[in-house]
Amino acid sequence: MSSVRLSQVERDHLALLQRPASEVLELCKSAFDYLVNGPNTDRYDMLAQKYAGNVNSEAVQRAVEALISLLIQVTTKTGANGEHVNIRQIFPNLGDDVLDVLEQFVTSKRSFVEGSIKSANIRAYRLVNLDWRLEVRTASRCLLQQSNVVITMKLYLHTEPKNENRELLEIDTSDRSEQELSVMHEDERRHRKDLVVQTDVSSLVHLIKTLEDALAESKTRRIKNIVNAIH
Repeated sequence: MSSVRLSQVERDHLALLQRPASEVLELCKSAFDYLVNGPNTDRYDMLAQKYAGNVNSEAVQRAVEALISLLIQVTTKTGANGEHVNIRQIFPNLGDDVLDVLEQFVTSKRSFVEGSIKSANIRAYRLVNLDWRLEVRTASRCLLQQSNVVITMKLYLHTEPKNENRELLEIDTSDRSEQELSVMHEDERRHRKDLVVQTDVSSLVHLIKTLEDALAESKTRRIKNIVNAIH
């Protein structure tokens, strides 16, 4: 059985689900409207006024966003054998009528989310290799003393994941026909992109610092939750 991992913050926001099924249905409709048209603060104000207790427009919007997170996770966590997430295991304390509404929501909107993910056609390039050289101009006719250091890098990018144990840039062509080679090279051109970048030392130091910060952030729980929701 596939599992969904909601953060404590998301569970706190979904505390609004502990209300009549008709009101939960309005929240689900608002969540889908958010996906299609973006947030609707006027609608959240109207819903907040209908709820008894200390509920404001911001709390309604946070519940709507948490429902969207739930829908995306349920959609992306579907097992390879078609086995779906059991909503009743995620919210064991909710009433059957509310659970019926949530199940209908995630089931009816799953195809919309899947279609949106496929139509996005995200092609994120990955760095698979790097060539670099150091260029130093020691003097010129204009200046007797000059020392300009420039770093030139060639970045090899690819949109497909590569096995680290295989050669990333070379193709064994010894036993390939011309037609096979043509297809292979066309596929390589479609997925590969090479960039030449030239920078000075101070900019390179800043670039390295930015990449190190990004690497450290990628290890945080927030980024891991986003990656888990996608895969």
